[in-house]
Amino acid sequence: MDFPPSGMQTGCNAPVTLPRMSQTNAPSTCFMTTTHLGDIDQFEVLRRSIRLFAPDFHHVALVNTEDCAQFAERFRADRNLEIVRTANVLPAEIERRRRKSGLKWFTGRWLHKRQIRGWYAQQLMKLFALADCSYEAVAFIDSDVFVCRPLSPGYFCVDGRLKLFRRKAMDAEGLDFDISTHEILGNPLHQVQITELYDYIYSPACFRKSTAVRLFAEFERRRRSTWVRRFLAQRRPSEYNLLGYSATVLEGGSGYHLVECNPEELHHSIRFPEDRAQLPAEIERMQQEPKAFALIQSSLRLDNDRIVDAFESVEQAYRAPQRAA
Repeated sequence: MDFPPSGMQTGCNAPVTLPRMSQTNAPSTCFMTTTHLGDIDQFEVLRRSIRLFAPDFHHVALVNTEDCAQFAERFRADRNLEIVRTANVLPAEIERRRRKSGLKWFTGRWLHKRQIRGWYAQQLMKLFALADCSYEAVAFIDSDVFVCRPLSPGYFCVDGRLKLFRRKAMDAEGLDFDISTHEILGNPLHQVQITELYDYIYSPACFRKSTAVRLFAEFERRRRSTWVRRFLAQRRPSEYNLLGYSATVLEGGSGYHLVECNPEELHHSIRFPEDRAQLPAEIERMQQEPKAFALIQSSLRLDNDRIVDAFESVEQAYRAPQRAA
């Protein structure tokens, strides 16, 4: 089945907004986050950090349709936050099959044997939402990330070009993410060199709207009407790797400034089970030498109070000189 861009609508029931065009040579850029009720507490930490360090950025939250009312109520006073339900982003067939929030009996698994798991659905949301976004570029920030220092639009650009973060694939997992990209696109794997496999999974990951539009056009040109099915068949698909391929190969890097770096250069990281014990030391580094972002992986299931404490430690360190003055 072919899945074209869906025509994203804004708000829980609102019509499509008009495009925002930058008044400078840099692309107009918003934040975008996919989230659901299970992540609402960590999303609140992200929102607190944005209110403190990046209040002028427009933030689009792609929220599971069944959770939209709870998010709208909890964040009703937030400025520059736009809550978009998944039904307004995803094609109807994907929205129908998407695993729903809540208890297992409510998720729809018993009804739809070919159910789309949340991690896959969120990746597809980003692709469709970027293609229909009213901004020229998006900085994707997950719910389990928060901002650690003041940000301006200039952070994401160099000489008017959007930063594209990338490195060579470093391990088996990284290789598999990009191999999946070539399989989804239908590129013969025997023609893909190991040295041509990359890692585009960063916090944040930044892409232009044109890149998603070009990706969908390429699927159509190649008659890849089953690309969603191929995406779902992969163990490790990556929306960021697909967009990275589109940006560098299909668009030839137009409008981008390539930044070759490791993800940890952009953010503090508590990502793997072995990182748990490093949280106190990492919080100290957040206070003394804050990077732009902090990632505390939601799959680690850390108590949310510890995550709140981490952010509040950063907040206190930031406000201390202001109080002294």
